[in-house]
Order: sequence, then C-alpha cells, then structure tokens
Amino acid sequence: MNIDQPVKSRFNRLWLLLFLLDAIADLTAIQLGCEQMRYVTKPLLMLLLLLWFNGYPLEDKKGRRLIQLALLFSCGGDTLLLFASKSELYFIGGLISFLIAHIFYILFFLKVKKQNKPGRPWNPVLVFLVMVYIGLFFYLLREGAGPLEIPVLLYAAVIGTMLLAAVNAFHFPRQLSGALCVTGALLFVISDSVLGFDKFYHSFSAAGMFIMSTYCLAQLLLVTGSRKYLQSRNNP
Repeated sequence: MNIDQPVKSRFNRLWLLLFLLDAIADLTAIQLGCEQMRYVTKPLLMLLLLLWFNGYPLEDKKGRRLIQLALLFSCGGDTLLLFASKSELYFIGGLISFLIAHIFYILFFLKVKKQNKPGRPWNPVLVFLVMVYIGLFFYLLREGAGPLEIPVLLYAAVIGTMLLAAVNAFHFPRQLSGALCVTGALLFVISDSVLGFDKFYHSFSAAGMFIMSTYCLAQLLLVTGSRKYLQSRNNP
C-alpha cells in the first residue's frame, strides 16, 4: 500500500529543490540584468511551489483549493508584471491578480480561524497598526500613483487584512504552522510595500533583488505553514 510513498516523497523534494533553484536563477537574472531569462524563471516560481504543495495528501479539500488558487493568481501576477514596462495595463492586471491571490489567502486564514476553537479575538492594537500602515503607504505613494491611487489604496488594505487574518487565525505558540504563515504574510507586506515604494515614490538599485527574495521566501513560508496546518487536519 505504501510502496509509492517513497517515490512521492522524492518527487516532493524534487519540486521544492527546483523551486529553490529557480528562485536563485531568477535573482541571478535580476542581478545580471538578463530580462529575457526572467520570462522563464519568474512564471515558473509559483507553478513549482504549487506542484510541491499538490504532492501532499490533504483531506481538507476547500482549504487545499484556496491555497492552490492563491498560487495560481500569484503566478498570473508574476507573469503580467514582467510586461509592466510595455504598458500600464499589464501593471494593473498584475495588481488585480495579486489582489485576488491575497483574497484567497484571507479566505483560507478566516477558515482556519473558524476551525481553531476557541477563536481568538481581534487584537485592537494590531488592527490600529495595520490601519496606520495603510494610511502611511497611501500618503507616501498617492502623488506618484496618480490615477492608480485608489487601486493602490485598495491593494494596501487587502494585504494589510491578509496579515491581520493570518495573525488572528492560529493559536500561538502551539501551532508552528501559524508562525510560518504569519512570517510569510509579514514578508509579503514588506515585499509589496518596497515594490510600491520603488515604483511610485523613489526607486533604488537593490529594489528588484530585495522584492523578489522577500517575495519568494514569503510564498514558501505561507505555503509551508498552510500545508502543515492542513496536514494536521487529516484524519489519523
């Protein structure tokens, strides 16, 4: 019955290794200024992470689907942003795709919060800090964003909500999966904030490397934490 298990385990490790190698390749392409190479390396990132995630047997089908959709829309966002220099429409499309990805992560964390009994109350201090972040983010970027100021504000609100949902979904320190998800969500906020800062406020040479390294790590931690939580829900 379990003869195939070692084979599946090896494939899972292979997908993770390929993701890590692809992340290194993408960062190398950024450093070398090889944009053509990134047309291959960047769209592959989330697809490889998705293949790794799919290799685990998870009985919570709805939770599994939410993470799968988050990764697929993240892949769409990655791909569209590759063409952002050609037209503003590609940037808007990428923004929308990532916004939808964050909504799927929010739905996943709300599902976790509902399953984790007893539920944790929302932390008013954390809610206030996230609101301050959204306000500062919008204040700094609104002039540079121009006609995109409302979409940028909406995106900041959604990603801030994603972080809040992650923090309030888990019981700490009992659930290691929660620590992984919260760290991933925080890194995602940092990565997207730097991306917005670089595009609309003040660009700097190391932005590309910083954005992609924090983004890759954020997604890896989010997927790892989500997978560990979903595995804990499997029937023994």
